[in-house]
Order: sequence, then C-alpha cells, then structure tokens
Amino acid sequence: MANSPSSNSSSSISDHVAPQPAPASVVQTVNIHSHVPVLLNMNESNYSQWRCFLDSVLHKFSLDAHVHSPPPLHQRNTEWRMNDHSVINWLYTTVTKDVFDLIHKPCSSAFTVWNTMEGLFCDNDLQHIVYFKVEFRSLQQGDMNISHYCTRLKTLTDNLRDIEKPISEPNQVLNMLRNLNPKYRHVIPIIKSKFPPHTFMSARSYLLMEELHELHNAKMEVDQAFFASHGGSPSSAFGPADGGSGSGSNRNKNCNKKCGRGSVFNYGSSNSSATNGTGGAPQ
Repeated sequence: MANSPSSNSSSSISDHVAPQPAPASVVQTVNIHSHVPVLLNMNESNYSQWRCFLDSVLHKFSLDAHVHSPPPLHQRNTEWRMNDHSVINWLYTTVTKDVFDLIHKPCSSAFTVWNTMEGLFCDNDLQHIVYFKVEFRSLQQGDMNISHYCTRLKTLTDNLRDIEKPISEPNQVLNMLRNLNPKYRHVIPIIKSKFPPHTFMSARSYLLMEELHELHNAKMEVDQAFFASHGGSPSSAFGPADGGSGSGSNRNKNCNKKCGRGSVFNYGSSNSSATNGTGGAPQ
C-alpha cells in the first residue's frame, strides 16, 4: 500500500527535528574524565585530540548548541542554565592549570569559554601553518621506531587540519617515505607502486611489518655471531639430538663392546666345558 503524502511529509519533518538535550539530572552525573581521557595542554599539541573527545560528548548528550549557537537570553530556562554550568565544568576540568588560568572567566557561559579556548589555540593561524608545515616536511625518522615516527607525522597533519590546511593522503604517504631511515629504502618502490595507492595508515602497517622483520633478522645475526665466537652452532648448544651427553653415549658404546666380547668368550667356554663333560676325557 502506497504511503500518503501526509505521512511522507511528517516523516521527513521528524527526520530534521533536533534531538532534545539530556535532562540536567542526567548530565550532572556524568564523569567527564571517563569520556575525555586527555587534559588539554599548551605544551603537548593535543588540542585536536581534546576537541575530538569533547565534541563527541557534547553531541552524545545533545549539548553542542551550548558552545556553538546558544539561544537568546529570554529562552534560557532553569534546565538550560543547569546544563550550561555542567558544560562549563567539563571545560574547566579537562585542561591543565596553565590553560585554566588563561580561559577562566567568572560568570561566563559555555559559549564564551569555548570561544576563548578556540581563540587561544587557533589564533595566529598563519604562523601556525608555517610552523607545522616546516616541521612536517623536515621531520626525519632517524632513530625513532616506525610507530613513534608515524605518530609524530599524524599529530602534525591533525594540527594543520584543525586550522583548515589539511594535507592530502597521497602527500602524507610520500612525505613519510621521503624521510624514512635509509635501511627501509628498499620498501619505498613497493609502497609507491601499489594500486590503489596506500593510505597513510596502510603504509604505516606495511612499514611496521617490515620493521618486525628487520628486528627478527638482527636477532638471528646476533645469535649466529655468538655461537660462531664460541665454536658451536645453535643446535649444538642443546647437546646431541638423542637427548644424551656425548661422553655418556661413548661410555655406553664402549660398555656394549666389552660386554659383547665377554659374552662370546663365556659362551665358548661353556660349550667347551659341556663338551668335555659329556664327551669323556680329553684325548
């Protein structure tokens, strides 16, 4: 049965209705540190991570309007004000003391505090763009492992994205390969020739596997050098394959030989005695 125009229009309207904010009684029980596990720090360049967690929590409880588009003053009822104070508390308790000292404003709304923080971390965009791009282009892997190297690059690209200067995925991969430690030079053509092209994360995974392979080979070389310097091999360090010691095996072989000769001798003597006993006196 076809849907009526009225039912279609009502469903489309319901799809565009903004979700209602969570009740203040629920918002006040939220442990913000279980949702935002990082503290915003001026010295750690973690604004992107902090912002990602905060945005997620605000949307989860439909409180994002408090920091982006608050209603007019006459529409701010008691419930709204209670939620707004909860958001302010979240902002103040997820930053370090240095940041708090810069953003703290008595009797401010969440909207005011949020914009103060954005201004603090996003001002001087031109200087930030130059700084982040220079560091991104010049960062060498050196002695860093693959994980640490890629994390540093990812942080810089996130910072550039936050100030609306994103680095494309192919450029991220090429820059990562360009500044790799020379010992990984042999994998660069392999990664570049893949189709469809590697993403930053898939290229990172490939390099991590290569790093693991290099570490395994290095360990094998150390083991071989150790055994060579001690006049042995990895297998001889654990003794003969039958589980016994070499000297013990030789003693067993010698004992068997002696016992074997003795048994033959005794067997011959017994036969001679028997013959003498049953065949009469010697000739």
